[in-house]
Amino acid sequence: MGSPVPSVVQAFAIMRALANGRALTLSEIAQTCGISPSSCLGLLRTLVGEGVLSLGEGKRYALAAPWSELAAGDLDRATRLVARARPLLERAARTWGAPVGLWRVTGRDRLQLVALGQSVAATRIHMEEGQRQPIGSGAVGRALAAGQRVSRDELARRFAAVRWQRPISFDDYVDEVHQAVAQGFGVDDGFSYAGIASIAVCLPDETHSLCVSASVFAGSITDQEFADVARGLVELADEIAALDQKQSSPIRKVRS
Repeated sequence: MGSPVPSVVQAFAIMRALANGRALTLSEIAQTCGISPSSCLGLLRTLVGEGVLSLGEGKRYALAAPWSELAAGDLDRATRLVARARPLLERAARTWGAPVGLWRVTGRDRLQLVALGQSVAATRIHMEEGQRQPIGSGAVGRALAAGQRVSRDELARRFAAVRWQRPISFDDYVDEVHQAVAQGFGVDDGFSYAGIASIAVCLPDETHSLCVSASVFAGSITDQEFADVARGLVELADEIAALDQKQSSPIRKVRS
């Protein structure tokens, strides 16, 4: 993937911010998207001029038809997918005794946990639906970068935005992304969260915007058990992708 065009990335961030149908002011959009008010105003005027947005009462911006209808349909699809994936996440969490999550890319720089299967173990890793983390962080960040085949420059940008709890060099991070490409799953061994080892698999769709993950206490399972969880996550990702295939257009399989 080449270097993204900032104005295009920001325009899509604005559209995502308005996708839930609620009209927002200039300041609300700028704050939500992390864009300076002056730059945001120029983008908003351009999107209004192109018919993507409408400007209504109280100087509030909203998606114009048919963009609003497309966004509503996509949100409904995402909501249905999360609801249908949740039992699979809960089943996997019970099987492995570990929290199993479904993550989604939000904007250019963040990941959000949109569904979670909780572990029933007496001692648990605390995770909450809705939590966010930088896009390069954890096993999810590595799996996502592997699935998207991002450039070294983009990897460097994502790497720099993470507050690592254990030191890791950029070259080692790049090597781990390359390993994720070869293996089909990403691993973070306590670098993002000390004492926590995580595995993640990117769903095999064309957008590479969803990942599943499992997290365990470092050293709490054997290497063979860790490998079994990784293999199970690959199968889980395929299962969830199949759910999306049933409710919408076909998903192109990319795993060999």
